[in-house]
Amino acid sequence: MVSISVTDSNDFVETVTLDDKVYKLHFAYNGNSKDWTIDIRDSNNVDIVRSIKIVPNFPLLAQYKRHDLPKGELIAVVNNNKQVITRKDFINNSAILIYIPKEELNELLETAV
Repeated sequence: MVSISVTDSNDFVETVTLDDKVYKLHFAYNGNSKDWTIDIRDSNNVDIVRSIKIVPNFPLLAQYKRHDLPKGELIAVVNNNKQVITRKDFINNSAILIYIPKEELNELLETAV
């Protein structure tokens, strides 16, 4: 599992290595709709997937299985029943963004059954 840092800013790009490949994650907070989105870009800053809404405790990549995406799963984890992740939730640790590689995800699913 990889924890992905989130900067205290409304709009920023974080460079991460997932499955031994470099990606650029563009985070944007929309003050009008009060939500976060994420774009996933390759190491050359070319968009792979845009405007994925970051929702709590839900697999963010599940509907985007493409060969150039990481094979695991991104999840914004919250430890309460929040339905929305607010602007400061990543900063005050009410939410964390994690990446679970495919192998770890498969192990988790096997032990849950």
